[in-house]
Amino acid sequence: MNEHAVKVLDAYLDADTLSVPHAVLIEGRWGSGKTFFLQNVYEPARMREMNAKRLHHTPFLFVSLFGATSAADVEMRIYKAACPGEAIAAGIAGTIALGVGEFFRVKDATKGAMDKLGKKAIKRLNDFVFVFDDLERMEKTAFGEVMGLVNSLVAEHGRRVLLVTDETKLEELVGGDMWKDQNEKIVGRRAHIEADYESVIHSTIGNMPNGSAKSFMGDRIDDLLEIAMASEIQNLRNLTWAMHNASAFVDCLIGDGEIPERHVALTMGVVLATTLGMRGGLLNAETLERLPGLATTLAFRSVGNNHAPLDPQLLQAKTFSDKFGSLSLDTPPIDYGFINGFERSGVMDPLQVNSWIKTQFGFGKEHAEPSWRRLWLSHERPMKDTDEAVAILADELAKRVHTDNGPILHSAGLAIRQWGMNDQRLTAGEDVVAYFEKYIDEVAAAGLLEAMKFDHFPAGFDSHGGLGFSSTETGEFQHIATYLRAKSLEKAAAKRHERAVSIFAEAEAGDFEALFKFIRTDDPELSQTPVLLDIPVDHVAEFMSRDVPELSAGSKLLAYRYHRTMPGDPVLEELQWARDVYAAVVGKLAQWPEPHRAMALHSMNSLIRYYERDKQPEDRIIPPPKEAEAETEMQDA
Repeated sequence: MNEHAVKVLDAYLDADTLSVPHAVLIEGRWGSGKTFFLQNVYEPARMREMNAKRLHHTPFLFVSLFGATSAADVEMRIYKAACPGEAIAAGIAGTIALGVGEFFRVKDATKGAMDKLGKKAIKRLNDFVFVFDDLERMEKTAFGEVMGLVNSLVAEHGRRVLLVTDETKLEELVGGDMWKDQNEKIVGRRAHIEADYESVIHSTIGNMPNGSAKSFMGDRIDDLLEIAMASEIQNLRNLTWAMHNASAFVDCLIGDGEIPERHVALTMGVVLATTLGMRGGLLNAETLERLPGLATTLAFRSVGNNHAPLDPQLLQAKTFSDKFGSLSLDTPPIDYGFINGFERSGVMDPLQVNSWIKTQFGFGKEHAEPSWRRLWLSHERPMKDTDEAVAILADELAKRVHTDNGPILHSAGLAIRQWGMNDQRLTAGEDVVAYFEKYIDEVAAAGLLEAMKFDHFPAGFDSHGGLGFSSTETGEFQHIATYLRAKSLEKAAAKRHERAVSIFAEAEAGDFEALFKFIRTDDPELSQTPVLLDIPVDHVAEFMSRDVPELSAGSKLLAYRYHRTMPGDPVLEELQWARDVYAAVVGKLAQWPEPHRAMALHSMNSLIRYYERDKQPEDRIIPPPKEAEAETEMQDA
């Protein structure tokens, strides 16, 4: 790829003399890989060729013009790029006023500023092909000066210069007429750069640490290239990121011998395609949730003669899936939540990823593929296997084996699907909604139902979003999902209540530090939900008014707990409770002898007010000082 650019550059650099001094323009869209081509493809190849012929290779000096404000600014960038060590050692970076033109004229300078630069530095500046990158990203006011400098380099000093830019963006910056004038004066030849997927893929793999992941991806370059080409991506930076993400997941999975290589390869492809889709604006988190089960959803629409237009997210999911038919994006080898989470944060828990895969797909000695997954994939399996999966899942449901939210919802979705195919075996002929309401009630009554996790991540990790069914769109499924969520939230609330009561009992027993469990950010179930509403106000006030240490512990809880809250945070539901606790404590402190009462009240007020100082009056536990003083005076009167 980019053979034309290679020919243009070879002809320019191999000419002993230029009949007309000029620069060469290397142009292409942002992200198309212009700099990458010069740095990682063309110059290394030319260096190898020149060495083989025992000829001198003139190295490229890359100078970014991003944010350049003047020709003098560019001159200093040239010097710093060519002689970074000397620029630092001399301590003159950004202060020297010597023009680049002087670098080329002076042969044996030994005085003044030239002493600082040194003869070797000046000589080195005469041994480069200058590559001025990001031409379209300099300051507009500097354009004329910088092009004058380029003209001086090519016309007065006979230097080879490459200008790298997105020509469309450059015209937008300086105007078409000005660029046309400079173009005619300075640019003699031009080369257009197209996105070179293969070079990026080779380079990314080549830069990986030696190991099994590098070997694995190196053996599958053709597969990676096919996905990149199918994506039609233009910005090679996005391809670089996508390769980075894919390599991270390969490295995570390849070390677990219980996960088959075919699964690692499919995961690699799905991560690459998904990252390209997210970075290219073709996907978002909501659209990703529509990919699992997409083929089944569309098939049911077709069978049901549903000719209504697809909703935007479903259409977006279909459009994306159609680009990568070989990847089966509707039956993903990994939860899309993991990919989305890694793309956002760059953080991955390998144990969690591998455990999820092995559990879902039955890899490894300790795991067996769940019956509901076997049934969900029945369209790919023999009829006997499907019937066996139905029988096993029906038996598991009858025995109330599944207690986690995800498997319950998967089973409900399958039951709805099977009913649509006149197969009522999963619920023994009972209405699906009624069957699963009773199922959920019985599991909850036995205390076995999974509690809804607070701020769970990744989304859909253990819910119906992990696989998805066409039945998620039905009213029956939504009813069951809502019913399950309500029961699961009840369970979660009960567990939080038990924890809150237990922690307060620990504090009452003498472990005052236990109250900090209500503040810790790494435990959002306690610190970000209104669990203290379950503790009676008088109970807390009695504790805080026992003695100074208890008062100090309780005051810190009130001061710290609401300090960083934002409007709408659930924990703010406690604010009136906190005010009532404060008022009750003030009332009980009235029974303390002086000066202990005054000292305790001052200490509590000072602490709480300090952490409330930036809040509006309606968001405070204690009224503003003037209001509080007025209330105190009225009480005294």
